[in-house]
Amino acid sequence: MEKLKTICQETNWERIGIAAYYGYFAVNILMKAFAYDHGDDIYQCFFIFGMIFLGIKLVTTKYSLREVAWAAVLGGVGLTLSVITKQNTWLLLFLTVIGMKNCSFRLVIKITLYIRVFCAVVLVLGSTYGFYDMGDKTKPNVAFEEIPVYSFGLGEPNYAFLTIFIMLLLLLYYNYEKLNQWWFLGTMAVAWIFYDLTFCRTGIIVFCFCWALIIFEKFIKNEKWKVVLAYSVPVGAVLSFFLMVFYNGANGVMARMNHYVSGRIYIMNSYYKNQGLALYPRNQEYFYANYFGLIDNTYMFVLLYCGWAVAIFFFILVCRTLYVLYRQKRYKELVMIATMALYAVLEQFVMNGFMNPFILLSGILLYPDILREGEVKI
Repeated sequence: MEKLKTICQETNWERIGIAAYYGYFAVNILMKAFAYDHGDDIYQCFFIFGMIFLGIKLVTTKYSLREVAWAAVLGGVGLTLSVITKQNTWLLLFLTVIGMKNCSFRLVIKITLYIRVFCAVVLVLGSTYGFYDMGDKTKPNVAFEEIPVYSFGLGEPNYAFLTIFIMLLLLLYYNYEKLNQWWFLGTMAVAWIFYDLTFCRTGIIVFCFCWALIIFEKFIKNEKWKVVLAYSVPVGAVLSFFLMVFYNGANGVMARMNHYVSGRIYIMNSYYKNQGLALYPRNQEYFYANYFGLIDNTYMFVLLYCGWAVAIFFFILVCRTLYVLYRQKRYKELVMIATMALYAVLEQFVMNGFMNPFILLSGILLYPDILREGEVKI
């Protein structure tokens, strides 16, 4: 008994907790990279392991009173949203941020990058040699001609391109200081090959936009100009709100914009006219009474489902994060957030920390050292 007590006293539980957090993140990234969701048995099994790892991290970490108070606020908001909207995205996001204490964001990115590269190679080669369903089908192009597209075992061609997009974005971030014309040509070649195979217009546009931001950040020497990177989320939110509220199909310009984004503006506007806006979150079934389609816009998805109170809370946290990153001259992080801010105008996955790890940078408000140089050895 004394020996066991000695072992417990000498064990570095905090280091074990840090290792468990990385394990939690790796498990969830693996499931997302292979496109498993909560309806799959294998996902439920791995999810349990992941939550055990997260639980170990939370109980082995020493939090200050301020951190405990913020954890209670975030956990309360996440749990409330989970119960009312019947979606766990927000709760998982907040729990993931709460568990980041003493962890390295760069190591989180490294783990995510390695897993995503491995899974992408497995899926592409596996589909090519028949281990996975290539998912070949046809899809109309801009000229309404049917062209062949492929999903590489991921169910949807758009998800296949998104997988490649996230992998390339992580590569660019992790090697940001080394980026040059060869990185540009190489990553653009990969992106265009998969665009040709999936015809995901959204993804290729956002990837080109990412490189435009990288070139801007690297060539503009006046740091005051780089403040525009910190305006990405406010601009995206205001633009989305304007289009949702004032959309008019009879207006030629708006009708063309709606066509280019595959009817997303019309869908948002239909929900706005039919269900309106609320101060607090609403039950998901409320939107099924008159279903117009998926709300593929993160900003308006949060506003419509969660209400003004929660949307403003999110908005303040994100804008505060952007301000802190700009003050610290974390420009490569701002470039990645700005890239995802554009994707958020066109998709709703951006709120998921395992699909968009850059949203976890909001953890810098709680733990200022998550972007420290170097990686914590475990």
